[in-house]
Amino acid sequence: SFGLRAKVKMAGMSKEELMKHVYVRCTECDDFITDKILRLEGKPYHGHCFFCQGCQKPLANTSFVPPTRDRPDVFCVDCYQERFAHRCTICQAQILPEKGQAESKMLVFLEKDYHVGCFKCKDCGCNLREGNAEGNSCFPFQGA
Repeated sequence: SFGLRAKVKMAGMSKEELMKHVYVRCTECDDFITDKILRLEGKPYHGHCFFCQGCQKPLANTSFVPPTRDRPDVFCVDCYQERFAHRCTICQAQILPEKGQAESKMLVFLEKDYHVGCFKCKDCGCNLREGNAEGNSCFPFQGA
């Protein structure tokens, strides 16, 4: 039968030849993957070979930011935010999502980025996003 012929043929193969028929090679290290295969964009990886390009931590069991055409590296969420998050013009802190949120909120004024809470009038200090109760003519901080 066919099964018996395949077994006989495979029995005559070297271990390396047999491995080529049974396992795939890791994109990162080129060794055979004999356990769990991770795939990104169709490419196979060992769990220990799939890591953040920033901090080198394994990404097998955590959230990560996949590569793009303009940015070919894979990052953990923390490293991605550290490298690519916008910074507020007033306080210089990163503009990150609030706890439990997936996206950050920011204002852009005259091509500069602001936390919503940092966008205030330079005279009275009221938050310009909320407006002021007194009807004053308000202007952004000088940082704008």
